[in-house]
Order: sequence, then C-alpha cells, then structure tokens
Amino acid sequence: MHILYVDDSGHVENPDERYFVLGGVSIFERSIYHLIKAVDDCVAAFGLGPGDDIELHGSPMYSGRGALWRSIRERAQRERMINDALYCLQHNSGVRLFAVAVDKAAVAPEDPVSLAFEELCNRFNLFLQRNYHRTNEAHRGLIIMDETKHEQPLQALSRHFRVNGGRWGSYRNLAEVPLFVDSRASRLVQLADLVAYATWRRYEFLDGRFFEPLIPKFDADGGVIHGLVHRRDVKEGDCYCPSCQSRRRDQR
Repeated sequence: MHILYVDDSGHVENPDERYFVLGGVSIFERSIYHLIKAVDDCVAAFGLGPGDDIELHGSPMYSGRGALWRSIRERAQRERMINDALYCLQHNSGVRLFAVAVDKAAVAPEDPVSLAFEELCNRFNLFLQRNYHRTNEAHRGLIIMDETKHEQPLQALSRHFRVNGGRWGSYRNLAEVPLFVDSRASRLVQLADLVAYATWRRYEFLDGRFFEPLIPKFDADGGVIHGLVHRRDVKEGDCYCPSCQSRRRDQR
C-alpha cells in the first residue's frame, strides 16, 4: 500500500492571501519506518531538546512563532532547519510528492479546499493506476491528513467520491476515506506540512527557496509533472511555474 500524508498551507478566510495549498508526501508502506527515522535523526541534530516534543510546522518555523522557534533568533538558522528536514525527502528514492495550489479568487465561488482535495485525490489515484499498469501490482492507496476544521466536509466529500466518483471518474485505487490524525504524532504529516508551506511560499510570494529543490520529487511521467497542479485564472496569460510549463511542453 502507498500512503499519502497530507497537510495544508494558507488560510481560506484571509483576504490578504491569494493561495490555498494542499501538499502531500507519498511513500510505500515498507519505507515508512526509514523515512521517519531519518526525520527523527534530523530533528535530534537541531539540539533543541527531546525530539518527541518538537513539531515541524513550516509557518511557525519560518516566522519564529511559539516559544521553541522564537528562541532561535536568527531566521537563517530556522530556514536551515526547514531545508534540513526537506532534505530527507529529496534523498529517499521511494518518495513522491503531490501539491495543489489554488488561486482562491480564480475558482470562486467554488470552495478551494474541496477543489484542492478532489484534485489531490485524482492525482494520487492516477499515480497508483500508472504503477499498476507498469508493474501489474495492484497496490491501493490511503490518505492520512492532519486534523483540521476541514475534516467533516472532506470526509463527506470522500464518501461521495466512493459512491459517485469525482469529476474525473472513479477513484478505485483508494482503499478508504482519509484518516485524520494529530500532526504532533506523525512525522510524515509534519513533512507534508513543510511541502505545503514550501509550495505556498512559491505561489504566494514567488519565493522558491524551499520549493525548488523539491521539484524532481513531484510525481511526473513523460516530462509532465502530474503531482503538481496550479489552479488559476487562464485569462492572466502564460504561467511559468513548473506545473504549467511541463503541460505546455506536453501539448506541443
């Protein structure tokens, strides 16, 4: 089974923010232990105290919010810690990344959370389907998400997908509706938060410092980055983000 750990970045209700992002880390079940250990070792190397008490959370780490991250006065040091944690993803061959960046105004009046979630489910399902066609191994997928206020509507949406399918068809490769966990208890949900935050900063501020090294890890096939989706207003003209560029090349 492939597990997709998911978290979000950006605030739907904040009119000063343009984007909402869902980010995900997919890994095969047998590789989960090794990735968690790599992240635990990374956190221990921070020298900030017992690792179990430290939650990796992109926005507080970057801005120095909360007692722990506020105690590290130099932002450059906090940024290195974010990069060090993301480095664990870059050098694990079994990891595939997924992210959906939604321009909230461009998709209104649709709910950006539901839209991003449906797109993420679709991309993960296609990844599993492609693997089956190439290996003839029918591995299912399971989504594990951080507990948020979005839990109940997303559970209802997942049940709808299971019965009726989504706008892109049925998600037959997903074994169950998403499971929701406390991010403090899951290192890999914390990594998903960092992926979502890195993606959000790329689209919200055109700040690719955390995002650019992750690009090769997004699910891709035939030169098209399927795991990264940018929902935007096409009337604004060409977009040169990795997702949009790879699709334009494929259409030529």
